[in-house]
Amino acid sequence: LNHGIRGEESDRDEAFVRDLCARCEVDLLVDRADGLASDTPNLEERARNARHAFLNFTADRIGADHIAVAHQADDQAETVMMRLLRGAGASGLAAMAERGPGRIIRPMLNVTRDEVLTYLKSICENFVNDSSNQSSAILRNRIRAELMPMLERNYAPRLRGRLVQLASEMRALDDFVSAAARRELESSASRAGLDISRFADLHPALQAEVLRQYIRSASGSLRRIERVHIEAVRRLCLEGPPNGSLDIPGLRLVREYGILRVAADQGSLARFMVKLNQGNTEIPEAGFVFEMTTVSREAAVTPDSKFEALFDGAEATGELIVRNFRHGDRIAPFGMTGHRKVKDIFVDNKLTIGRRASFPIVELKGAIAWLPGIVRGRIGLLTEATERVLRVRASDVTIRHCQDDESCRCE
Repeated sequence: LNHGIRGEESDRDEAFVRDLCARCEVDLLVDRADGLASDTPNLEERARNARHAFLNFTADRIGADHIAVAHQADDQAETVMMRLLRGAGASGLAAMAERGPGRIIRPMLNVTRDEVLTYLKSICENFVNDSSNQSSAILRNRIRAELMPMLERNYAPRLRGRLVQLASEMRALDDFVSAAARRELESSASRAGLDISRFADLHPALQAEVLRQYIRSASGSLRRIERVHIEAVRRLCLEGPPNGSLDIPGLRLVREYGILRVAADQGSLARFMVKLNQGNTEIPEAGFVFEMTTVSREAAVTPDSKFEALFDGAEATGELIVRNFRHGDRIAPFGMTGHRKVKDIFVDNKLTIGRRASFPIVELKGAIAWLPGIVRGRIGLLTEATERVLRVRASDVTIRHCQDDESCRCE
């Protein structure tokens, strides 16, 4: 994916990759991101979303089970150091996993940057550098160029290797505690909330992980949720008050005697209403990217996924709108008679309260036409008279973001 952020340098990188793949006879698929520039707000996040949407769409297209990325041991060491400086716990210090999220795998996490460069030199192969990696305004770059060399030179030789080992140990520890927390949640979490009647009997480390997993399942992510927030929620569960509440970034936690539940902080949820156009339409508030193309009636193939929908071009052109959920929303599901409440459909599909508020709803001429990945409505369907078809594909790119919003390449 050519992000197009660095102008001619981005095009140079694309040309380099095209030449390399041609010489090595490796299949290559290239796309270009839209709407990204060096002054784009939340650039790293938007670029990451676009990259994941492209990778997952391409993996679906070619039937790939895995998406291999090239993070290596030095990247891992820098991530651990960055999170250590920011006060991360065991989960944060576990850094990048060899597997996840989704289909992502990282087969090079135990290979150092020096080993990569030595190998390239041994086969007389060239490489290119990203100039943004030299910017001292980015924390990761300062850690790589200044802090790590100073520490290894003056205090801790081979520190990078030790940090990689630390990440591995923290990953094993985190996996163990996470598995125990999942078992606890199976018996204590329900649609009503989290049963905390036995919470005081758990080990403090397990208490914290249970809360992390519950909040993640209820809100969709742990972004901006730090250790201090988890500790505050833990105290609410242990000390009360029995009918108390607590605001943490993006969420409100409510305790009702022996039940803890999550209510979305409506003030933090951005409302959106976006018209779908040809090509890619990114909706960051929903964590979705929509791709719309026009095909002939003869070329239209019945979708094999609920994340793709076909619309009559004459009826839907310029009329497809993506918006937030609204109380009272109803849809006429394809293949059924009558209407159903969208809220009931969300409950049936186990969408969390936080996710319902930001889930994208596709509307056509004032009626709900599609809940991507869930159900197609009866409006805008193809008919015998249909000549042009709008094919719309939705990609859910919601992910757990790294704590480093400036320069993280962990996902």
